[in-house]
Amino acid sequence: MGVICIFSFHNSFTDRLNPFIFQETSYAQVDKGTQRYYNVKAYNPKTKKNLLLKKVGGYDPSGQYISIQHKGQYVKSIKYITRKQFMQAKE
Repeated sequence: MGVICIFSFHNSFTDRLNPFIFQETSYAQVDKGTQRYYNVKAYNPKTKKNLLLKKVGGYDPSGQYISIQHKGQYVKSIKYITRKQFMQAKE
């Protein structure tokens, strides 16, 4: 019963451990000039769903488009991509 209660909350810690959430790749456009992104609107082309990631950390303040490997709210990694790659992923 306690495990079900813990997994009903979605945050980076619980989603990382939750066996019912699978890793996926989503794409997003982020603001330039920062390396911390909050409330990122991401798109997954396989499921054709939009989702909101509460917090994503980056490393390139000049980048604007990212590919995000994540498991729910848990962000495993990000990769900066070109605008062309971003547009192709959204098609």
